[in-house]
Amino acid sequence: MTKQQAEKKTVKFETEVSKLLDIVANSLYTEKEIFLRELISNSSDACEKLRYVSQTDSSVEKTKQFEIRVHINEKNKTITIKDNGIGMDEKDMQSNLGTIAKSGTEDFIKKMGDKKGDINQIGKFGVGFYSSFMVSDQVVVRSKKYNSQEGFLWTSDGKGTFSIEKTNYNNNGTEIVLSIKKDESEFLSKYRIEEIIKKYSDFVPFPIFVSSEEDDKEKKDKKEVESQINSAEAIWLKDKSKIKEEDYKNFFNQISNFYDDPLKTIHFKAEGVVNYTALLYLPKSQPQDLYHPDRKNKLKLYVNKVFISDKLESLIPAWLRFIPGVVDTEDLSLNISREILQNNAVINKISNAITKRILKEISELKKKKPDEFLSFWKNFGPVIKEGLYEFNDFHDQIFEFTLFHCSEKNEMISLDEYISDFSNEKKKIYYISGENKENLINSPQMELFKNKNINVLLIIDPVDEFWMPMKMKFKEYEFTSITKGEVDIEEKSDKSEDIKEPKENLDFVAYLKDLLKDKVKDVKVSKRLTTSASCLVADENDMDMHLKKLMAANNQNISDEKRILEININHTLVSKVKSLEKSQKDKFSEILYDHAKLMEGENLDDPKKYTNLIAELVSL
Repeated sequence: MTKQQAEKKTVKFETEVSKLLDIVANSLYTEKEIFLRELISNSSDACEKLRYVSQTDSSVEKTKQFEIRVHINEKNKTITIKDNGIGMDEKDMQSNLGTIAKSGTEDFIKKMGDKKGDINQIGKFGVGFYSSFMVSDQVVVRSKKYNSQEGFLWTSDGKGTFSIEKTNYNNNGTEIVLSIKKDESEFLSKYRIEEIIKKYSDFVPFPIFVSSEEDDKEKKDKKEVESQINSAEAIWLKDKSKIKEEDYKNFFNQISNFYDDPLKTIHFKAEGVVNYTALLYLPKSQPQDLYHPDRKNKLKLYVNKVFISDKLESLIPAWLRFIPGVVDTEDLSLNISREILQNNAVINKISNAITKRILKEISELKKKKPDEFLSFWKNFGPVIKEGLYEFNDFHDQIFEFTLFHCSEKNEMISLDEYISDFSNEKKKIYYISGENKENLINSPQMELFKNKNINVLLIIDPVDEFWMPMKMKFKEYEFTSITKGEVDIEEKSDKSEDIKEPKENLDFVAYLKDLLKDKVKDVKVSKRLTTSASCLVADENDMDMHLKKLMAANNQNISDEKRILEININHTLVSKVKSLEKSQKDKFSEILYDHAKLMEGENLDDPKKYTNLIAELVSL
């Protein structure tokens, strides 16, 4: 037995480690590619540690260039990750690699005390290393600590034990060799490895080189090819004064897949309860999948420049899903997997803060560049208004810049402009909803409002149908549909004593109510019609008619609520029907109901019967 063999130690992992290793290797991470992110992050931490030590301890030789190297050996089926960082001695290996969830990084930060702000560390839990066993059946670690003369070798198959022994490893830093499992051969592809690094570790602050042996066509042999893969510089962490507009544009193109310029760049650093840096963009054009049900937000979350996720739904509201950008924080606590966020409160605080900031920037755009804002609003306004349907704290901010089509002006107006346009003792914001502006302006329910020159919002975005009926208010003004309930638009000064309806009119209304009892909820003399013979409206407590159509078109189960038929008692058609003998009146009265349906753009049960009756009535 050699001396080295005698010094070799085979040690069992700490209690329950075998079970935890099984979880890490088989259940913890949703994507096996995560292993490379974790190992590179560990290497980056090691380099950062030595960089800090060399700056604070004059006895330590400064490293000219910290770097991380990844080598793929397809023949031997191994991947090697190597750094020239702080390294480990036997004690470090025992502690950092032999204990689940005990992090050398965390210990290092604790030892630094108040100086921890001088160093950037990625890992806070000592579990990422064990993700190696997802893709490898043996892991070998060689390392030499910066202030030590001896190197050490750590070996394990992840099945319960590991060994530590001295080795002739003369380079400061750590080398990890993974023996790749047969069914994980995809990770022996240089292209695949480079893809993973670009995805997760592109902004690690130290250069990452990838090398592999490739065919040399000239020499008919193998040659080693090496290239730096990562950018090694996170633009969002640079001083804004040193970033050119072209740099912002290029990064926008990179993360958004758009090829035009962003409409606005939002770059800021937040310090306080939660510390983070955000680089966000307002785009000019719509992404093709903006309204696709599977569309998720495109905001990327980083922790100390290491990519975590671009699928974190809680990072930004769904109604801002068109905002590309990055958020980078040091304060985010991760569970034993970097994929599982432990501290949702931190994410919620970040989400709330960046949402407020985005809405503030949009509001500023409206004030300072109204033409640009108008174009932006036409592209993204319907999406932003989805936020009004949710219970959140952002309604007032959204209302600050929300624009609507209206009946009295050609251009879109804000709610502040609407309420300042006329004296409105009723404290109401009137609206009518439908498929297009022209039809809404010409609808019978609009007639009285047009005669009185009362502005009405023309609602053509389906999303508005869902939040407006929720009795929502803008300031003290209530949103009120003009196709529901009674019309009450007269000011106090305009009101006179109620004029009693003549008995013959009331009798005719009662007659229609009985005749059409299977089709309508009620029949009333209309206060809103001036030129049309009849119209249909919803009862005050029933669903708005256009919303009902929308839900029916989307196969939503809705109650079959009957509507109210309103008649213009002074209209020629109504007077004609009213004057008929009972036998003829019974025959022609349904014309008024069918007429109202036609005015709503609805199909008649028997169009031919309707036209024949109209022709016959005219000839009488």
